[in-house]
Formats: sequence, structure tokens, C-alpha cells
Amino acid sequence: MANPLPFHGSSVSLHPFPSLLTMPVTKISLSSEAGVDQYTLINEQKTLAVMVLNYGGTITHILTPDKTGHIRDVVLGFDNYEGYLHSANPFFGALVGRYANRIGLGKFTIDGEEYQVPINNAPNALHGGIKGFDKKIWDVEVVSESPAAIRLTYVSEDGEEGYPGKLTTHVTYTVTNANELEVEYESVTDKSTVLNLTNHTYFNLAGVELDPKILDTEVTMNGVKGFLEVDNNCLPTGQVIPVADVNPMDFTGSNAGKTIGSRVNDVQGGGYDHPYVLHDTFILDTTGLPLQKDVFVAHAPQTGITLSMATTEPGFQFYTGKGIAENVFTGKKSQNNAPGIGPFSGFCLETSRNPDAPNHENWRPSVLLTPGEQYKGKTVYTFGVKL
Repeated sequence: MANPLPFHGSSVSLHPFPSLLTMPVTKISLSSEAGVDQYTLINEQKTLAVMVLNYGGTITHILTPDKTGHIRDVVLGFDNYEGYLHSANPFFGALVGRYANRIGLGKFTIDGEEYQVPINNAPNALHGGIKGFDKKIWDVEVVSESPAAIRLTYVSEDGEEGYPGKLTTHVTYTVTNANELEVEYESVTDKSTVLNLTNHTYFNLAGVELDPKILDTEVTMNGVKGFLEVDNNCLPTGQVIPVADVNPMDFTGSNAGKTIGSRVNDVQGGGYDHPYVLHDTFILDTTGLPLQKDVFVAHAPQTGITLSMATTEPGFQFYTGKGIAENVFTGKKSQNNAPGIGPFSGFCLETSRNPDAPNHENWRPSVLLTPGEQYKGKTVYTFGVKL
């Protein structure tokens, strides 16, 4: 990012944290009764700040300067902890587990034993169940001040939400001087189980006070092998369809830089909610694989803010927020309490293993964790400005 600008030069109110931006990692209490704390991670140049709750490992704010030096909060969420308890909250910013995305009919088999987990997205299980990782209090430790990094830990007991095994999960958030937010996942279990972890942040690179929709956001994809064909229940059939075969799904080559709004009405379902495929190495620990860079690059022409994603994961769910409730939520104080949040106010990049992988034999090795093994993955979001 050229000509980095300090956060204290912004005309945007950074309530409730302006005094915290002098330190790389700080903590404030949002609810002493509920035990909810908010951590702020900021890089040395003060060109990227990320706020995280111990509730759900939730990313509440991401602050970065636009092409004029104005600080924008480029994610959807709430100023207070109570907002995340709203029944219509569509996983704003949350860590998702045990199993991100869908498991068909909520059923899977391990060593000949069938397990049934709660159906909360009929007829499927979605995003960990009734009270998934997004609704748990995580333990947090500061692991580094330079770069700013925190490590969140949650122990999911055997049988929680119907999943077998006592599962210990660590997620590390790091904010670097290269304007990167690194997210690293690691899990171990004492009994064979299935899992799939992701982060469900909704990005709006224009900032919702300037544009409450992401339809003008330009998208480029690199290195995608295709997308997974899904049935009427949003479950993958197992077939990978080349993006070139379905024009509105293609953001490569001559379609690079197309806006979301220019083709969203031509997509199955009237909005993107599709799993894109990056590689077919289905292993538990993907961190030994190359970090595939620039697999998704977004640019908001209104602000010039760019987001580039890199990951070791085999794919990502691209979701454009069609299901966000209309006129229920407003922007945060850092977004001037902007009205108009609703469908297409933010997009998600849910890097993960494939949906319904426990029920696809060739995908199972990437999600079936046994004692003595480690589940690991890494995703990096890099912010910048295009003048």
C-alpha cells in the first residue's frame, strides 16, 4: 500500500477504540457479565487494524485507508456483543465449526457407526449446528506484539452438537506490516471425528456508509479449477464444472474484473453461494502445500480498496449475502450507523474443505481427523489501494 496513513488522521470516529491504536494488541471488555472481550490488532504503520471478539472468534471490524486516506471499516458486524445474539445474524465475522458449510441430512459414518447431527438448514446440517463454534466463548492469549497476533482456543467436548470426540481447536489471527490478516487453523481430537473450519466475515470494500451494496465490486479469480456442481439442496454432486463452461461463474481471463452486479442475476439462485475449487489434494494438514496467492482479488472502485486472498485450502465458498435480512441491521459507529444493510451488502470468502465431504469417499481424508493427527490450514487476506 503506497503512502500509508496513520489512523489518527481519519475523520471517521473509531469508537470505541481511538486510544487503543497506540499499542499493537489491546483488549477491552464488551460484557463483563457474559465474559465477552474485544481485542484490537494493529500493524506498526497503522494501515490495518482488526478487532476480534472472544465470542465466536468473531471479526467485528477491519479498518484500512482508502485512496483518499479516509479510514474505512470494510466488514459487516456490530459495535456491541448483543448484536451478535440477534436471531437474524447471518454469522457476521464468525469462526465456523465443527463443520462449516453443509452435511447432507446431517448424517455421516465413521468406522461403521452412523452419526446424526442437528438439522438447521433443512434438510441439511449447516455451520456446526444449533450452537456451533460461532456461539462459544474462546480462550485468548497474545502470542506476539510484533507482528500483532492472538491465539484463540476452544475445546469442544465429545458429543457436542452430536459430533464424536473431544476436539481442541486453535485459531491464530495475525496482522502484519504487509497489510495482511493471516488466519491459521489447527485441531486435534481424542476420538475420530469430522470437522471443517472457516471464517465467515462479510466484506464491503466501499464501506456501507458509501455504498450499502457490493454489486459494483470488481472480482478477479486466479488458479481456480472450477466450481462444484450442487443439487437443489445446495449439496455437491461430486462433479467439478470448469468456470469457462458457465459464463456468470467465470471471473478469469477475459472475464477478470467483472462486477458482481453485472452477472449476479444470471447465477443459479440469484446470487453467488457456490464452492469454487482450487486443488484436489485432500489431506488434513494443507499448510505443507503452496500458499496459492491471489486466488480471489476484489476492488471497490468507489474507494480504491482492494482485497487479495491466498490460501492453502482446496476451495472456498463465494457468497454474496443474498440472505442478509433487509433493513434489520445498520452500519457500526465506524460506518456512521449507515442504513440500508440487507441482501448483497457484503460478500464472504469461506476457505475450507468441500461441503458434505464426509459423504464423498475421495474428499473424506481432508475432514476425517483421528487421534494423533492434526487438522491445519491457512488463509491470508491482504488489503491495499488501487489509485
